[in-house]
Amino acid sequence: MDGRENSSSKLIGQIAAFRNNLPPYNDEFIPKYYTVEHWWNYVEQDEGEENFIQQLALKVFSITPHNAGCERIFSVMGWYINKRRTR
Repeated sequence: MDGRENSSSKLIGQIAAFRNNLPPYNDEFIPKYYTVEHWWNYVEQDEGEENFIQQLALKVFSITPHNAGCERIFSVMGWYINKRRTR
């Protein structure tokens, strides 16, 4: 995904094909046999065609969700408010 108009158009087309359950995105996802990562790695485009939606999906699913930033802020604010109340 180089950000050019051509690759953006291809990505939009691939997203449309995925939403409409068209090949190569029409293979059934069976949780018993696949993880989401395995399924996306399994999907292949035609020869010479870049799979932009696959690259995007694998990047999105590699993000680890966490709330450490929020927890840190609440901890600091709790410390600050408690210190002020005891004065």
